[in-house]
Amino acid sequence: MAHFKTTIDTPTSVEIAFDYLADFSNARFWDPTVSSARRLSSGPIEEGSRFEVFLRSPRQPIRFEYRILRFARARFVQLEATSQAFRSLDTIEVEARSRGGARVRYDADLRPQGLFYLFDLPIHLAFQVSGRFSERGLARSLDQLPASANN
Repeated sequence: MAHFKTTIDTPTSVEIAFDYLADFSNARFWDPTVSSARRLSSGPIEEGSRFEVFLRSPRQPIRFEYRILRFARARFVQLEATSQAFRSLDTIEVEARSRGGARVRYDADLRPQGLFYLFDLPIHLAFQVSGRFSERGLARSLDQLPASANN
């Protein structure tokens, strides 16, 4: 199983960081492995909200349809996606830092499906590399957001 976990501190407020991350269509701005992303559902972002995400691939983009499984406003969001080849579970926790700003914990779990399971180790290693690029992109994006809603 490919697994990547990171913690990012940002001067951005908990509410702004959470709203940005819970809207998973924003992944196209911070994750270099994402070629495009969009919301599929309308209304407020909450449990059941859906997003379409295409990952870059040498042959053709890989489509994932993410759905929010668990949602606690400004604190916790868990998204699940499946494709023919993979199941992805992304868990994002946001909490206030004592010095201001937010601490973001991002846990991504990617499980190969079917025969793709045979490639679990190379997929895990590639996921570690791509995870570091995503981590840097996420930190940059969060730091560019306003520190609070009053800015």
